[in-house]
Amino acid sequence: MPYVKKREKYALYAVSIAAGFVVGLTGYFVSLVNLRLGDYIMVIAMIIVLFPTASLDYLEFRWRNAIEDRMPDILYDIAEGQLSGMSFIRALQSAASKDYGVASRELRRVLSQVKLGLSLEEGFKGFAERVDSKLVKKVSLVISETSRFGGDVSKVIRSLADYIKSIRLINQERRATMRMYVGVTYIAFGVLVVTIMILLNQFFMPIIGLSGTVLFRAQAGYEEYRRIFFYLTVIQAISSGLVTGKMGEGTISAGLKHVVIMLLLTLLVYAVMII
Repeated sequence: MPYVKKREKYALYAVSIAAGFVVGLTGYFVSLVNLRLGDYIMVIAMIIVLFPTASLDYLEFRWRNAIEDRMPDILYDIAEGQLSGMSFIRALQSAASKDYGVASRELRRVLSQVKLGLSLEEGFKGFAERVDSKLVKKVSLVISETSRFGGDVSKVIRSLADYIKSIRLINQERRATMRMYVGVTYIAFGVLVVTIMILLNQFFMPIIGLSGTVLFRAQAGYEEYRRIFFYLTVIQAISSGLVTGKMGEGTISAGLKHVVIMLLLTLLVYAVMII
């Protein structure tokens, strides 16, 4: 995906929040007539607010990841260019002419800015700010300092490439390990939902039917119990989703997509499978 400017992000957030507020307000008024339907609309309002943000965060994560994956190859090519006798700028231009996916577009953007009069340091500073990645910031800093001092710095570039490659491998291994715990979180959420479904369908519904007899008198109606469990599941979906994102990808915002998925599952189960 292309780089999304902050102004465009904020506009998307504002639109999603406004739309969610309108839908939530509608849900409130509907709940005055039909409580169950009003609760469903409230959750839909949450999904409307979260879905654009979650989608954008996921696409940005993939875009950033694609750039980080190709940084070692770019650095190796720059080092090879310098070993063949090219100047640093010429080696950078040669690397930018190759296909590194989205990373190539960003490199060409930096070189275009340099041609328009911007310094290489400023170009790479902007590149690092757009990607907003610790690894890319380190690479940009080293390249900026290298271009300033000049000379044969191929050994420095190759060492940096080896370092970035090792960090990427460590991160990939960590994600592969944590993927199992992400699955465990979904399984735990599924167990909770199935347990609540069995409780409501097989226990609360029949036993509340005995209310008013000599044997039993319920303190609340079935709809009250059902509503309590519904919002309990919603709270669990939000907390589990955020924890899943933190474990799987290292950020709370990465959990928004899991929150959306679990809220959709909650709606599906309560609307279709629970009486």
